[in-house]
Amino acid sequence: MKHPFVLTYALALLGWAGWNEFRGVGWNNPDEVKNVPKSLRNNPGAYRSHYSGGPRYYGGK
Repeated sequence: MKHPFVLTYALALLGWAGWNEFRGVGWNNPDEVKNVPKSLRNNPGAYRSHYSGGPRYYGGK
């Protein structure tokens, strides 16, 4: 191999990323969401009846 530094750097980076994933410190934590309402009663805007309807939104009140 021409550049052994590249291999060393790649292995160090891979080891660092693997260790952080093992500890639970990832790039982002999609499972962790803060301030999530417990029910629809706490978040009345979450449910929209037109989402489960037909392919278009008919609108209006």
